[in-house]
Amino acid sequence: MITKDSKSILIADDSVFFRTKLSDILVEAGHKVRFAKDGREVINELRIDSKGLDLMMLDLQMPDIDGFGVLKWLNENGYRGKFPVLVITGVYEPVRVMEQLRELGATGLMTKGSTPEQIIFRVNRILFPDKVQHGTPRERVPVSLPVDFMLGDTVRTGFLLNLSDSGTFLHTKTELLVGSMVHLKFTLPGTGRLLDLKGIVKWSTNEVANKTLFGGYGIMFTSFSEEEQAFLKSFVTSEIKRLGLDTE
Repeated sequence: MITKDSKSILIADDSVFFRTKLSDILVEAGHKVRFAKDGREVINELRIDSKGLDLMMLDLQMPDIDGFGVLKWLNENGYRGKFPVLVITGVYEPVRVMEQLRELGATGLMTKGSTPEQIIFRVNRILFPDKVQHGTPRERVPVSLPVDFMLGDTVRTGFLLNLSDSGTFLHTKTELLVGSMVHLKFTLPGTGRLLDLKGIVKWSTNEVANKTLFGGYGIMFTSFSEEEQAFLKSFVTSEIKRLGLDTE
């Protein structure tokens, strides 16, 4: 969840509270942040320096020039496609405005009610498409699930921060070594079903695991039935639709 490849992100939102919230989440995940409080400041920022920008997070509801106006300005001034634009809204229904946003060149749409895990998931999915596409493609969704896991004979606790039908990301203060085998027990929300799976630690960010919410370990499942994998896949597919990830 945390990246060593820091990117520059411009947050455009008139709410000081929301700008601060987003900034705290993104900086903790390893990124650099710039701010604009309205569309006019966005335009001024781009005129000063647009080459160093990797992503714009753009609120639709802003005074003076709103998010739609910024997108139109980008199109009219040669900025379309220069960097991705992740639109943020607390007012508009995603289905109602998604087609209009696509026509204006937006990369995706996220609601202001998104959790920190969902925000980082969406941001890193846009910023690191090569990592998403590396190897066998797997649909992955952000979650925040408590988990009990066994390392040897000792039971530990942690949280799962994303999930696919083949693996998960485990945040825990317990130090794990790459190659370790773990036994995971967790319940998927809305299903009431307890999953009891084994996995292997494939990679880690253990140098920051004790300092940030987004540190931890990538786990690949190694022991589960076809029925359990189908159940996981069904859950992931339904979450993709519920979170609007299939509209990107």
